[in-house]
Amino acid sequence: MTDRSIGEAAQLLGLTTRTLRHWDDIGLLSPQWRSGSDYRLYTEEDLEKALQILVYRAAGLPLKEIAALLEQPETAQQHLLRQRELLKDQISQLHRMVRAVDEILQQEQFSVSEQIEIFGEDMPKYQQEAFERWGNTAEWEQSQQVLSSMDKDDMQAAKAAHEDFIKMLVDAATAGVKPGSPAGNNLARTHRGLIGQWYPVSASKQVILARMYVEDARFNQTYQDQADYLRSLVEAWAQSEGVDLEAVEWE
Repeated sequence: MTDRSIGEAAQLLGLTTRTLRHWDDIGLLSPQWRSGSDYRLYTEEDLEKALQILVYRAAGLPLKEIAALLEQPETAQQHLLRQRELLKDQISQLHRMVRAVDEILQQEQFSVSEQIEIFGEDMPKYQQEAFERWGNTAEWEQSQQVLSSMDKDDMQAAKAAHEDFIKMLVDAATAGVKPGSPAGNNLARTHRGLIGQWYPVSASKQVILARMYVEDARFNQTYQDQADYLRSLVEAWAQSEGVDLEAVEWE
């Protein structure tokens, strides 16, 4: 096949001649042949190597790392497998960036002052802590999708439902409602429904959440010192559904 001039190679690859000259100067892609007038001539092998460089560059690798990779005596298939892994990593990074943008858009939809007005002054801090702990989970992503679809009235309604549940919980504790009783199971069912509006929650997940409430004093305060009582209600109902309380898993 006819060798190509630097201009023809640049046009074929979608690059500038200046880029190809730079690659030649740094030893990344030096054409195998020169014309009698010392013009660069690119063979099919040179162009294949250039395509490899473009794929590596698209994956975000600096030219120095690309040069090192091309010097390794590997087969074309091994090169492609490495390129595929690099692109997968890049896709994962892009997904994380999309989630971060969604977070920003959500904050724009509900200003910090509005969030504080509805949930109290500690809300932004708790939201950041939750993102750091669970930001890479499916449940977090699902909850954020639900949140992004809600307006201020929806948020106030969700807060009111949560406050009503806490009042029912305190009243039940005061009245001596026993775990496993119909009234106790109904409270546990109501609690699961409140969580389920954000993401799917199983009996096992609910048990793990209820135990977390006991371990974190802030949750106990939110539930007006009834976190342990709530745990007992949730565990009793979960056990009646067949959950092994000695081997609970997030599923």
